[in-house]
Amino acid sequence: MVRSFLHSLSVFVLLSLLSLGAQANQASLVQLVEYIGADYARAVVQGEIVSSAEYAEMSEFSDLLAQGVAALPSVQGKEKLANQAAALQRAVAEKAGEARIKELAQAIRATLVSVYGVPVMPKQAPDLAHAAQLYQKHCAACHGVQGRGDGPAGAGLEPPPTNFHALERYDARSLLGLYTTITQGVDGTAMAAYEGTVSQAERWALAFYVGSKAVSDDLAQEGKEAFTTLPGLESQLPLAAVVAKTPADVRKEQGPKAYAVLGYLRTEPSALFDKNRFIEISASKLAQAQQAYQAGDPAAAKVAALSAYLDGFEMIERQLAAVNEKLMREAERRFMAVREAIDHNLGNVEVSARITAAQAALDRVSAALNTDGLGPVATFSASFFILFREGLEALLIVTVLITFTRKANATTATRYIHYGWLAALAAGVATWYAASSLISFSGATRELTEGLAGVLAAVILFYVGFWMHHHSQSQKWLGYIKSQVHNALDHGTVWALAFVAFISVYREIFETILFYEALWAQVTTATYLLYGIGAAVAALAIVCLLFFRIGMKLPLSLFFRATSIVLLILSVILLGKGIAALQEAGTIDALYLDVPTIDWLGIYPTVQGIAAQVAAIALALLLWWRGNSKMKPAQQPGHT
Repeated sequence: MVRSFLHSLSVFVLLSLLSLGAQANQASLVQLVEYIGADYARAVVQGEIVSSAEYAEMSEFSDLLAQGVAALPSVQGKEKLANQAAALQRAVAEKAGEARIKELAQAIRATLVSVYGVPVMPKQAPDLAHAAQLYQKHCAACHGVQGRGDGPAGAGLEPPPTNFHALERYDARSLLGLYTTITQGVDGTAMAAYEGTVSQAERWALAFYVGSKAVSDDLAQEGKEAFTTLPGLESQLPLAAVVAKTPADVRKEQGPKAYAVLGYLRTEPSALFDKNRFIEISASKLAQAQQAYQAGDPAAAKVAALSAYLDGFEMIERQLAAVNEKLMREAERRFMAVREAIDHNLGNVEVSARITAAQAALDRVSAALNTDGLGPVATFSASFFILFREGLEALLIVTVLITFTRKANATTATRYIHYGWLAALAAGVATWYAASSLISFSGATRELTEGLAGVLAAVILFYVGFWMHHHSQSQKWLGYIKSQVHNALDHGTVWALAFVAFISVYREIFETILFYEALWAQVTTATYLLYGIGAAVAALAIVCLLFFRIGMKLPLSLFFRATSIVLLILSVILLGKGIAALQEAGTIDALYLDVPTIDWLGIYPTVQGIAAQVAAIALALLLWWRGNSKMKPAQQPGHT
């Protein structure tokens, strides 16, 4: 039992670390490929090496790129990326021309973005005025006051500091590449890492600041006019594309107008963070899905429909939940219905009808969010119910476990349960820090993390619930507990209970953090948000005290049966929520049902989620019946 639960824990931790590690690796690969594309001309000219040091660096970077690609998770499209990286290695080794190297670098960057997505993005509009101050403090000595690479400390450096006004370098560098360079530095050069010196938001602001220096006033004005007047250009450049694509990529793929828009957005990043923009992205992607499906390309339609949710609606989902959770659930269900219709090839008429319904839901979302923010009463209510609702599930589980171990006089187990939920709090703080300072979780990553944690917690709660039920029928085991033997539980059970406490609390903390981040963007009076948190903590403390006192007074056998039922019900709820999150991430298909959503029961209108919950209930009833049948002889007179 210990081995199986430790294996489950290690799998969950490994998945989480792989998620964060893969994101960092992808950012590093973007940085590598951009350096090769931008600096190769300084190493090789017309097939001849003009700088041995630069050429050695190009060779090293191309080798590191190939190794990094090999270490990426195996997904559809990885083989293509590996072939492109190998082709770049050969081209560098053969001293190919600059045009060939740039072509390969652009192709690799595009494949990284399309196959693995954008690993990090700014969470708020970068403050360019503050970035100008940061630049003078940290960067001007080498890069020059105006960013032309002519700072006094940069004289004689090899390679020389970047001239951010150079158009060729501007065209070859994405904001993600600049951000990664500022964050991690560049080994073997004077470019230091600023991860521990400036915050994530400040590093993004610096990336936008230096990444916009080559944008002329005329180009920015042209981009602004196109962005605000030409249909479709807003949605063609979502935040993910603005961050991950180079200007050269945008001009090649989408034309000169989009190139100008990208320049404008680099100089005015606040335009990227208008909530209406995310709604427009969703609407545009839904339209793309409809066009692709009608053109006979369901795979492209599915990609566009998933992007409509993850790149658009999901970015404002938490804000909407703070204002109108019912509308949030309805819109979420409409997006899922579109994907289900495409997945099951229900035909043009049905797909179009569901897309129209999703578009109508977006209109209502836009109206709900176009307010001046939440007032004091709404802020207090939202803050209270977020924490109370999310905390209640975790509280019930932990309270049940602690009451159980105290009645069993298992002090070691009680202590380990405390270790479990305290570790979850620490992990929650680390997650909050990572989400606010180190990395921005993409929509898919957030939903995947919630989904995996929910399903894993459901499986373990299901097991522990039946373990309690089994022992509640054993007179011999109950007598063993009543004899007040110290540490009545076996070591494997102790670890299992500790892990239940950890995973149950961590999942709720993770979701609570996301909700409060969204709520913070909506409030007008932060004081009432804190009042709501305080009231929720007090209410949860009262519930905990009442539950604990009642539990301690119940007869041991009755308590075991009651708590086993509670844990089994909670496992079914968490199973439904976990599957719903995995469906929202696009990991599991969804077949829509015309039934209401009951969030507090984990009931969502999909065949997969409801079928899994029904199967869990059926299995519970079967095991319950078999357990009762086996225990009947032991309950006859004379049996102990």
